[in-house]
Amino acid sequence: MSGRHPGAESANLGGIERADLILLAIPLAFCAAYAAASLVVRGYTLPVAGGSLAAGVLVVDGLFLNPPDEA
Repeated sequence: MSGRHPGAESANLGGIERADLILLAIPLAFCAAYAAASLVVRGYTLPVAGGSLAAGVLVVDGLFLNPPDEA
């Protein structure tokens, strides 16, 4: 999915690359942080902010700290 070419050596788990896992983890992190914060506080402002922060950390990691390899 992420620009993988046949014969290219990459460290992946059965065809799933790191970039694909990050794309999967972004909404999961948002939902988990939102659910946890919703149990603690009333309203939606703080849960949405917490979910956005959790997802934002993964976006920064996927774009700037460990960017996908160019094909």
